[in-house]
Amino acid sequence: MPRAAHASASGPHAVVVHVNGLLHQFEGSGGYDRTDPFAPLPEQVQLVACVRYEGLGKLLKVCRYEAPVEAGRKISHYEGRYGIRVLEARTGRLLGTHRMAGRTSATCTRFVEGGADTEEFQPPGDAAFRRVLGPYARGEKP
Repeated sequence: MPRAAHASASGPHAVVVHVNGLLHQFEGSGGYDRTDPFAPLPEQVQLVACVRYEGLGKLLKVCRYEAPVEAGRKISHYEGRYGIRVLEARTGRLLGTHRMAGRTSATCTRFVEGGADTEEFQPPGDAAFRRVLGPYARGEKP
């Protein structure tokens, strides 16, 4: 991305995480990370983390819904498995790769619409991204 900012040798670095079509602007320092499909401006981005779903992990919880009988349904919640590639935005140079799990817990909702049994999974949450990408955002990794 030729309009991207240069990644300096030391941090902090502006990191964008691409997950499921949304861009998460990540600062790595805690607080609230923005989720916005139109932000940030290319001139502000130094690093990009591309997150790719790789398959289902361990079963977290099975939720069974029996009432009404005609709407009986089972929803199986799994830990998702993801691969992350961290790239310098301006050059596309690969800086690192990581594997991580999606969310590691699930809760059953009280009500659900009728339908087919399903398998569901979630991408990693902000805290998991901070653990993996924080060193990049702070300039501790190349």
